[in-house]
Amino acid sequence: MHSKSATAYFPAKVAVVLIGYFMTVIAARRTKDAITFAADSILVAGYLKATEKEVIYNKLFQQNEMVIGSTGTGYEGTMMELFSRNHRPVDDSRLSVIDFFVEFRDWINKRDAGHSPNNDYLIAYDKKLFRTYGGLDIYEVPEFEAVGAGEDFAKAALHLGHSPREAVEVACKLSIYCSKPIAEITVAL
Repeated sequence: MHSKSATAYFPAKVAVVLIGYFMTVIAARRTKDAITFAADSILVAGYLKATEKEVIYNKLFQQNEMVIGSTGTGYEGTMMELFSRNHRPVDDSRLSVIDFFVEFRDWINKRDAGHSPNNDYLIAYDKKLFRTYGGLDIYEVPEFEAVGAGEDFAKAALHLGHSPREAVEVACKLSIYCSKPIAEITVAL
């Protein structure tokens, strides 16, 4: 499950479970020629939404022969950006990608024992596209995928043949948790 739950108590002493998805959307499509990613730029802190001029955290980045899109906390995404500078899977197999994330967990726990990695990721490596679900539930994506609060809107657009950019535009129009401007990265295969 890619949502987070929190329990809130109201004066009537009724417990209500509030469900909130990671506030963003990242979409990717794999073709025979390329893997293309697109991401919105929303940054949410509590009840505040940052504007594009205030956004420092980059949820979509390319380095060390990988493209990585991260939904969840900016803290964990930044830690992944640091980790992936000099770490990558040993090959293009699903098990190597799982091992990469096991190494990331070990690496982050050495720096912050109180943090348990839980972001969702899209990662392109060695001509393949993978999706994670908040941990080690990882699979190879055959054609397209989206993650984040706007993922259902983006997946529908991708299913209808739209580009990742167009899919993110749809999510930005329909979800209050997604916002322009849109960043893109394409890697040739």
